[in-house]
Amino acid sequence: MQRLLWALSAVVVAVSACKGKDQTAERAQPGDQQGMSGMKMDSMPMDGGRMGIGDAASMPMMQAHMDSMMRVSPEQMSAMMTTHERMMSQMMDRMGADMRGMNMNGDAKWNALADSVKADLAELPGLRRGELVARMKAHTARVQRLIAMHEGMMKGM
Repeated sequence: MQRLLWALSAVVVAVSACKGKDQTAERAQPGDQQGMSGMKMDSMPMDGGRMGIGDAASMPMMQAHMDSMMRVSPEQMSAMMTTHERMMSQMMDRMGADMRGMNMNGDAKWNALADSVKADLAELPGLRRGELVARMKAHTARVQRLIAMHEGMMKGM
């Protein structure tokens, strides 16, 4: 899984490097259905509508999306926010469905982390420049912990 993540990250970096700085028509706009990395969450392979841990492409794609959010300017982050919120909502819904499908309840640590991610999503759209970058950095760390926690719970069952 780590190799897939590294390979996917390398492709995202390579594609980003190939694009010039002055390509405003190709930048994500509010409401755009794609993240800056060009990956559509809707096109990710699904197993009965769930993102389950068995889906080798889903989590690395979300990780790559989070990485791409950290590499763009604050203005581009703001422009990507609608897409980011949609992708995060879908990911969290699928995590919840995975857990319900296995008759699992989140513990206090899971619930607190999920609540923090949701709070980020509520506050991020209103932030600008340095505030946005700092909060996105913390948000990315929380999302990565949430993904790792979910993977651990799914493997444990």
